[in-house]
Amino acid sequence: MRRISTIATCLAVAACATPSADKPGDAVIPLDQLRAKMPHSSPECLAKQLKPAEPFPASAIPAEAMTKRLSGFVAIRYDVADGVAQNLEVVGSSPPGLYDAAAMQHAARYRDPGRTTVRGCVMIIDVKF
Repeated sequence: MRRISTIATCLAVAACATPSADKPGDAVIPLDQLRAKMPHSSPECLAKQLKPAEPFPASAIPAEAMTKRLSGFVAIRYDVADGVAQNLEVVGSSPPGLYDAAAMQHAARYRDPGRTTVRGCVMIIDVKF
């Protein structure tokens, strides 16, 4: 499979800015400031030290985002029951809605080999160009 070297996905804090505002007067807020306001995993979830999610595949990036090279992120809150992600909910994203559907599909495939059950986890999916 051809590797796209310009895309790096991770669960670390993004340091890039959102695309320019669509309407005059709209403020452009850096992603790291937006992410600072996102919910974090519960202490219970952090204590379980779950395995990280698989990297977000480049093939899941919407064509519009790929063409415009739009970086962004999606924060998803979820629970894990018997090792399977459940009760998924987007709790923040930038640009809003652009990566949400693809990120939800990706997060729904999460599996923990320890078959853990825990509530209040948050997964951050980053897309960087």
